[in-house]
Amino acid sequence: MAASASARRPLPAIPPRLAGWAVALVPVLLLILLLAVFAVVDPRIAAPLNLRNILLQAVPIALLALSAHVVLLTAGIDLSAGYAVGLCGVVTAGHLSGGGGLAAAGLLGLGAVLAVGLGNGFLVGVTRLPPFIATLGMMTIVQGLTLLAAPQGMVLVEHGFLEALGQGSVLGVPVPLLVVAAVAAGLWFLMRRTTFGIRTYAYGSDEHASTLAGVRRAPQLLGVYAVAAVLVFLTTVMVIAQVPLVQPNLGGITLLLDAIAAAVIGGTSIFGGRGTVGGVLVGAVIIALLTNALQVFGVDPSAIDLFKGLIIITALVVDVAMRRLHRRVTEAPG
Repeated sequence: MAASASARRPLPAIPPRLAGWAVALVPVLLLILLLAVFAVVDPRIAAPLNLRNILLQAVPIALLALSAHVVLLTAGIDLSAGYAVGLCGVVTAGHLSGGGGLAAAGLLGLGAVLAVGLGNGFLVGVTRLPPFIATLGMMTIVQGLTLLAAPQGMVLVEHGFLEALGQGSVLGVPVPLLVVAAVAAGLWFLMRRTTFGIRTYAYGSDEHASTLAGVRRAPQLLGVYAVAAVLVFLTTVMVIAQVPLVQPNLGGITLLLDAIAAAVIGGTSIFGGRGTVGGVLVGAVIIALLTNALQVFGVDPSAIDLFKGLIIITALVVDVAMRRLHRRVTEAPG
């Protein structure tokens, strides 16, 4: 009986700041471990040129993962994001290929993804549909709209600004990495230093308590999905800048799953209220590293998807375990 009572004894209290640092370090340690193991198995993976390629491959994953991160903080999900990249791409490329200007093309693409994002926000925030159901339905709508908007199929986008954005460098640092750093810094400020960000974390941590504190569900979720849509737009711009061949399946389920996996591996909880921008960036590099390493090892592409699926499931299991551990720690007597 004494042993049983001891087994049920709550864990000693851990300062929240210390617990936060411990959670934030896990993705970094995982990245270092994976890089060390892969470098031993095949030194080509740790070669400077290959590491540079991995970081560049992580760019669209990181940007879309930041979009997923914002939505996941509210305990929601956006299944339409990957396909919204395709819609934004064909709308933007179609205008450019027709002789339109870059600014107008960008505004059209941004308008398209904002319409999708606000539609998701309305369905989830106003009609109170579950995020999975709402964004699954929106995903199907976006797929249909993308096919309607791209009757010509593949479009080659040629523009000097986009080429510089995707292929240029500043003091030896590739421009795409600078873009990700700037976007991440802006999002960090928005989520950590503004009322909107604080309310987003509060809503995801405890919807009922945040509502009592004055957070209004519908406006907050409309804002969240709008911010996520802007990040989808930035993802599209960088995808086109890096690979100027635009087709309806641009983005799609592969990029979406990579982004969600990166966000969860980076410490963003699917239950809401927990996650950092820095962790998401590390998660994106981990996903890009895994994909690159498996390709170097000669693994079949279908098997790569299998590994990614296992990684996502593992990350979700870890998230559930972390949530239970966090509950035990916070409920422990001080």
